[in-house]
Amino acid sequence: MASNLALTAVKDRRMLNGFGNYFRMNSFKWWGTSHWLKQFVIWFLIVNGPWVASIIVKIIASLAGDAQQTQATGGDSAGQVLMMFFAMGALFTAIGVVVQAQNAFIQGRESGTIAWVLSKPVSRPAFILAKLAADSLGILATMLLPQGAVGYLICRFVLGIQVSIPGYLAGMSLVFLHQLFFLGLTFMLGTLFRSRGPVLGIPLAFLFTYNMQQAWGAVGKFLPWNLVLGPASSINDSLAALAVDGQPLPTVAPIIGTAVLTLVFLLVALWRFSREEF
Repeated sequence: MASNLALTAVKDRRMLNGFGNYFRMNSFKWWGTSHWLKQFVIWFLIVNGPWVASIIVKIIASLAGDAQQTQATGGDSAGQVLMMFFAMGALFTAIGVVVQAQNAFIQGRESGTIAWVLSKPVSRPAFILAKLAADSLGILATMLLPQGAVGYLICRFVLGIQVSIPGYLAGMSLVFLHQLFFLGLTFMLGTLFRSRGPVLGIPLAFLFTYNMQQAWGAVGKFLPWNLVLGPASSINDSLAALAVDGQPLPTVAPIIGTAVLTLVFLLVALWRFSREEF
């Protein structure tokens, strides 16, 4: 009887039964181990590392030219540096998101973890949504926010680039939406396929078709590349670039398209997972 006193009943909605417990379990994988620290170090080196600094130096040198040209185009070179930071950060962390999420379902099937969890009072929608929420917060807190903060400090105090904090946060929010798209896509593929090949390969192949935007025609205007890259893979005309610069957005089609597609991925994942036998 004494041991039973330690048990506390958890009441959840039927569709989300077990969400809280399973969310805490998935969050522990991020924050209960050194995983968060490893992710921070890895993405700090990739996004803000020395090789990025060398690219920044090259951009400044190529755009600045002589002293007179530097004075005339100094603002443009600063903008190029900042936009390059956003574009590279978004594209490379998207790879990390796909790699991070590829095992969300495949590893659980192979180890029997999914079957074990579903034998407990955890609904299938709660299983997916709790995993998605925990991974989204982990990605935001390790891959994006710290790297964005470091990038802002470098731009502001090292390179002397004047950037408004609201505009910078607006740009970072678009980068986060970009990453949610690839997280949702990878989750959906994890419910549709049982091998890592398509789950890992399809999102990465899609990511690196950003330089073929014209081939998508009118549909390309709604895809996530435009959040961090402009037409013809330009870094200057992306929505993130315009938001950071405080300019009005010429279109919200990529925002709406990316959000809708991410929701579709989630709905397909919920539908497919509800019909899978373990």
